[in-house]
Amino acid sequence: MSTSELSKSVSNGATLLGLLAILFWSTSVGVTRSTIEFLGRTGAPAVLFTVSALLLLPTRTSLRELPRRYLWLGAALFVGYELCFVLALGFARSRHEAIEVGMVNYLWPSLTVLCSAIAGRRRLNVLMLGGLALAFAGVIAASSPPEGLSFNQFFHNAASNPLSYGLAFVGAIVWALYSTCTRHMAEGKNALWFFMALSAVGFWVVHAFNVERAPMNWSTPIVIQIALASAAVTLAYMLWNIGVLRGNIHVLGLAANGTPLMSALFASVLLSAPLPPVFWGGAAMVAVGSLIAGIGARRST
Repeated sequence: MSTSELSKSVSNGATLLGLLAILFWSTSVGVTRSTIEFLGRTGAPAVLFTVSALLLLPTRTSLRELPRRYLWLGAALFVGYELCFVLALGFARSRHEAIEVGMVNYLWPSLTVLCSAIAGRRRLNVLMLGGLALAFAGVIAASSPPEGLSFNQFFHNAASNPLSYGLAFVGAIVWALYSTCTRHMAEGKNALWFFMALSAVGFWVVHAFNVERAPMNWSTPIVIQIALASAAVTLAYMLWNIGVLRGNIHVLGLAANGTPLMSALFASVLLSAPLPPVFWGGAAMVAVGSLIAGIGARRST
């Protein structure tokens, strides 16, 4: 096998792992929210990320081998995203609102396309901007009441719980930056175990200073759920990191367009929260908008 063929094979394998990551990632809203309901909005992620960091210990790399920019900027973006995303779910006032907030977070695929284009100094075209606009419209539509489309409902929900919705939106931007920047700075290295450990430390610090922290209600089912949730989170991030660093970022970006729909489906089942048709329409708009933005990005190369 020639060097070019071997390189292509490695890239294809990494892309496949990235696609599997999207499947695991789609469960994140449902499993995270369900653990929060038992262990609290700060206690649950602290435990979850501690277990995930321990699971990743066998993959650890010496910090001295990692590029400095990737190590510290990547860590800041990763931990920042986790704090935003998980706390956004924790501050949601109901399971249904948690799913809506999760939909705001899933603006990241189209935002990743936008950030990648800017980083590559490619011209933004109509398809990219139109796709991003459609994705935003989808998030707003997904917040509509069951009886019909209402764009005002999203702004009402966001105004009544700005912390949750604001954290989700900031998280989407931060993860788009992480997905774009780490590919260029990592030089093929992987510091996921370190990032996960820092996230665990961050959540324990937040938990320690949370004067309203809820007691952790432990039971055998909760231990099993934490174990399964940690495994899913660990696999999602580990495989995604491999895909982003060594796979085809354009293929992964396009495939990630389906994440809003899959995430809503898993969350609806895991949280026993039926969603109205108008929500699914909004989720489809987010997915299609991201797809259009991705097509526009390919044409701008």
